Amino acid sequence: MTRLNGEQTVVTVGRRDTDGAYAVRENIAPPDFRRVPLHIHRRAEEAFYVLAGELAVLADGQRVDAPAGAFVLIPRGTTHALANLASRPVRWLTLISPAAESEWIEAEEELLAAGGEPDPAALAAIHHRFGLELVGPPPDWTPGGAGSAAAGPR
Repeated sequence: MTRLNGEQTVVTVGRRDTDGAYAVRENIAPPDFRRVPLHIHRRAEEAFYVLAGELAVLADGQRVDAPAGAFVLIPRGTTHALANLASRPVRWLTLISPAAESEWIEAEEELLAAGGEPDPAALAAIHHRFGLELVGPPPDWTPGGAGSAAAGPR
C-alpha cells in the first residue's frame, strides 16, 4: 500500500503472528523522499533494519545515516523522522512493539481509500488512538539544516 507520506508499506508480520509482541512491515521509499514529519510513538518502540540503500534517521536531534545491514532503534517517546536522501530507493524493515500500536497504518489506509485529501480531524483521531503524535513538519534535510550531519553524529 502507498502510505500517506508516499512510501510503500507491506505489513509482513502482524499482531496475530507474534501473540501481540511485535509487528514487522517492509517499506520502500523513492529517491529524495523527505516527507515524514517529526513524530513520537508514545506507547511503542520502533526499529529499522535497512535491507538496501541508505535510510537517514533523525532521532532526538541526532542524525544517523543507516546503510544496508544497519539497525536503528527508536525508543518509545523519542522524537524522530526519516528520509531517503539518495538517488535510488531505500528498502527497510520496520519492527514495532507492541504490535497493536502499528495498526495506525491500516487505519490510515482505510481513510485514504475514501479518496481525496484525508480529513485532518479523522487523521488526528487515528494517531491519538495509536499513541502517535505529530510534533513538527519534516526536518530540513539540506546541508546545514536540522537533519544535517551537523545535528549529530553519523
